[in-house]
Amino acid sequence: MEDSVTYIITFNSSHQALKAESKLKKAALLPKLISSPRAISSKCGFCIALEKCDWPNMTETLNQLNVEYTHLYTRKLLNGVKHYDKQD
Repeated sequence: MEDSVTYIITFNSSHQALKAESKLKKAALLPKLISSPRAISSKCGFCIALEKCDWPNMTETLNQLNVEYTHLYTRKLLNGVKHYDKQD
């Protein structure tokens, strides 16, 4: 049973992550800058989490907002365990 879904966005640099955070805030999303989870890799060590986001096509949204990122994942909590699925 799926409890919640969160998007995780990875970056090549902390500069990219901070620029993306600003752009996502302006688009009325609620980005949260986090340390990169062990299960995925981010070259700069930081990611952005978009929790409980109901935007249907996040890849398209990120492209429209000109957000530079390396990978997009979904994080699902299944039976209390976090699972990461690469979206791009």
